[in-house]
Amino acid sequence: MFQLSFLNAGLLFFAAATVLPLLIWLLAKKKPKQIIFSTLRFIKLSQQQEKSRTKITNIILLIIRMLIILLLALAIARPMLASSRLNESRKHPPTALAIVLDTSYSMDYVEDRQSRLDKALAAIATINARATEDDRLILITRDAAWNQLHSQIFAGEIPEDILKTIRPAYLVMDWEETFAFAESRLTEAQMPNREIYLLSDMMNEAISVKSAYPIAAIPLMENDPRQNISLSDARVLPQIVERGKLQSVEFSITNHGSEARSEVLVQAVVNEVKVGERFVNIPARQSIKETVSFEIRGEGWQSGYIEVLDEYLSADNRSYFAFEYYQNPRVAVVGTQPLPPHLNSILRVFGGGSNPTRLDPSSLNLQILDSHQVFVFYPFNAINPRLVELFREMDARGIGSITCPGENLTPDAKAWLQNRFSVQLKQYKREAVGIDFISEHHQATALISDKTLRFNQISAYWEGSSGASTLISAAGKAMVLSAPNSALWLWDMTRDSAFFADPAFAVYAYRQLSALMNANVPVTELKVGDAIRASELALPDAGRIELAGRHYLAHDPGIYTVNPDSPRAARIAVNIDYWDSDPNPGALPRQIKMLDEDFADQLFMARLGRDLWKILLILALMLMLLEIAIIKYLEFKSVQ
Repeated sequence: MFQLSFLNAGLLFFAAATVLPLLIWLLAKKKPKQIIFSTLRFIKLSQQQEKSRTKITNIILLIIRMLIILLLALAIARPMLASSRLNESRKHPPTALAIVLDTSYSMDYVEDRQSRLDKALAAIATINARATEDDRLILITRDAAWNQLHSQIFAGEIPEDILKTIRPAYLVMDWEETFAFAESRLTEAQMPNREIYLLSDMMNEAISVKSAYPIAAIPLMENDPRQNISLSDARVLPQIVERGKLQSVEFSITNHGSEARSEVLVQAVVNEVKVGERFVNIPARQSIKETVSFEIRGEGWQSGYIEVLDEYLSADNRSYFAFEYYQNPRVAVVGTQPLPPHLNSILRVFGGGSNPTRLDPSSLNLQILDSHQVFVFYPFNAINPRLVELFREMDARGIGSITCPGENLTPDAKAWLQNRFSVQLKQYKREAVGIDFISEHHQATALISDKTLRFNQISAYWEGSSGASTLISAAGKAMVLSAPNSALWLWDMTRDSAFFADPAFAVYAYRQLSALMNANVPVTELKVGDAIRASELALPDAGRIELAGRHYLAHDPGIYTVNPDSPRAARIAVNIDYWDSDPNPGALPRQIKMLDEDFADQLFMARLGRDLWKILLILALMLMLLEIAIIKYLEFKSVQ
């Protein structure tokens, strides 16, 4: 059975030009002028015979010209003749192959000393060996940045040096986008036969694809159930009671496998020095929380990671953390009223036992910013040009602050707060409301988001609308809001709300002050794919980049340094999402054909047919030569 298809079907409209010679012949045809002669019977008969021969010749030339135009139009449209008989041959016509390689980090799983990614690269080498110089090969991964550099169209094989650049990616394209990119590159190849091959371990994947091209999956020999351990959520525990040099980090460790693991080594690395280790036992398919402690050896920024040593899948074995440590941070309180006991005790603990500096709002100047790290405005009732200038300079230097509006908030101060924190302040209320929301994504509230509060009542507050920047709310009303350089506490600190006696308030307040010590640092715990704002950035691999757009999309986990050469340099911990850690095999859609383990003989499966454009051009050329020959023959005959 034969079937004809076109590579550039959209260009078939040029075939309409076939009728042009016919239209010209019909429109240009003129009726000869009649001349009356005497009876010349033999001449008239000869004329009729010659006219008949000329008419037949013109029709033949017309047909030849129309066929020439038609053949040229068909050649441009690239027709392909398909036949099922081609499948019986081991030879294949020139083919464009798009190899879609899954580079999600689950492909780094090691079994028998070989990762799934290594097996996929070996399969690509097999495809290279079967391809000919007439084939076109395109390698596409799920790493968009890699594709921009290396997803070229190669003749005959994919170069070895290109394969050596492939690494597991933590920020991957979804399957629909990946296959759409593969189809676009196949179109650029301009080949009659086009095929897609998928190399994936199919872990935690739900592939949905509709393609005009045949797709086949090459098996990567998944045998036994995966046994994987991941370590996540490394969080520095605040020192609430007494600030010392002994610091503890809490983390979660999960056994994703079906077998219990005992004596698993966990180690802590801080500032590139191993500072502690311990062994843990983890039941099958369970997660446990552990802590590791170490001694801080200096002030300033501390960063590192907690790591579990697991030979199966190393990509999810680390969780990074970063924090700023000072034995006695300098806190300034702007306001004239005495501090309430619950606020004063928090500020004393945070300041290492020292009382915070009290500043009169009427005597503020920019020089005080040089000697303090965090500012607390209590109570904040009025705004003036001096305060506006102070806040502007604090924002420029990255110095954080907490604003606590009082009961006597002026309309100007209210409007200024609304603009700064993108909130709608309504009225001051004295009624008890219970806390109903604590953000789990913010550095200041993450530790208490999953805790059951013993006391959760707020007795007096400014009623604020809840929005994206809300950290804590009660009865649907915002109680705490965040901005890039500051936090807004809408509860009235002068009132004895029950929540202020709950341990969660002390933990939150301490973490909020810690986050604001360097406002250039994002106050959320960043994941791969989040944006980091800076003018210059030091990457985890020790490289440096200058950011023209002042933001960078984190592609890899690790420790990033914001503005490394500036006085306000800060470190940021970026971790991965753990969606690929669980060993949950996905299912292939029906459109994708699963090949056998001995897949080499099943390659080049499309057999869409032979490209006919060269044959059509040759036929068009032969017809042109035939037309020239006929015209020359007629000219030669007329001379005789």
